[in-house]
Amino acid sequence: MNSLYITSIENYSGKTAVCLAIGKMLQARNHKIGYLKPVSYQPMQVDGLTVDEDANFIKKILDLPHGAWDLSPVIVTPQVLSECLKNQICNLDEKIREAYRKISEDIDVMLLEGGASLRMGYAIGLSAPQVSDMLDARVLVVVKFRGQMRVLDDALTAQFRLGDKFAGVLINRVPDADISFVKEQAVPFLEKQGIAVLGVLPDQPNLAAISVGEMVQTLGAEVLTNGQHEDALAETMMVGAMGSQEALSRFRKYQNKGVITGGDRIDVQLAALETSTVVLILTGNLRPEASVLNLAEQQGVAVLLVPTNTMETVETLERAFGRTHLGHAGKLATFETLMAQNLDAGRLLKLIGIA
Repeated sequence: MNSLYITSIENYSGKTAVCLAIGKMLQARNHKIGYLKPVSYQPMQVDGLTVDEDANFIKKILDLPHGAWDLSPVIVTPQVLSECLKNQICNLDEKIREAYRKISEDIDVMLLEGGASLRMGYAIGLSAPQVSDMLDARVLVVVKFRGQMRVLDDALTAQFRLGDKFAGVLINRVPDADISFVKEQAVPFLEKQGIAVLGVLPDQPNLAAISVGEMVQTLGAEVLTNGQHEDALAETMMVGAMGSQEALSRFRKYQNKGVITGGDRIDVQLAALETSTVVLILTGNLRPEASVLNLAEQQGVAVLLVPTNTMETVETLERAFGRTHLGHAGKLATFETLMAQNLDAGRLLKLIGIA
């Protein structure tokens, strides 16, 4: 059995997206794949059962036969953590092994998705090194670019923590200004340190964008405009708390943006509608004037109304913004193309034992 454990240094690095893209690549090469997220920190309810959000999504996209509840055997809820701490031992290993045995029957490759980051799981004995050892899987680490020094340190940290199970890194979301540094300096340096760099993915702002439909769901917003806005993507979010002239000057610098402002700030609302705006989010349950709604509908801009104040709305959106939400069909296709162009697939297959 060939197993690849995919994890990341930090949250929202693109781990699930990479897992999905590799899964689709293997299926296209006629490999029968299985998927398991051994330890989950993202519970959601499906048909009355607690499952992992990412596992449920990947099951649908890859058309996997098992239920989402089978694909996430250990879901760490506050109750599970409390029980572990009370007993000083968790004994969750066997649940993971049993799920692995069940999913991996008649499978060519098992894709295992790690938890939120390499830092997690130690308190319950289920860190990335422990789980990869348990399931005898090689580990690919997704490193999100956070600066020239940090990308080197993150890759070296992964190598140190994972030891013999470490397969290499995939460097994600590299800004255009840093591509030459990564390819010409960072990659040769890391390769000399024994770290296989399996790909360098340039940053694509629309992949981190959030759709209007996701905003409505996240904020519990009321949609005030007519039309189909759900799939429209906001690449940048801005707060309109300044004067109209200053707002107009700032708004002109950003394309495909969302603007958060008070429902009583008609001057800021009109300034946003003069520029490339995808969605207006009006806070404090203050409804805008009819003229604003009419202009927004003419320009195809969604207007959302939320009960929270501006700061609360920003904080809620920050938790969702920046993730690679691949439920949007266009974003999924973009990421697949990005992986196809930049992943050394042949080298990856050799590292996990597939000729």
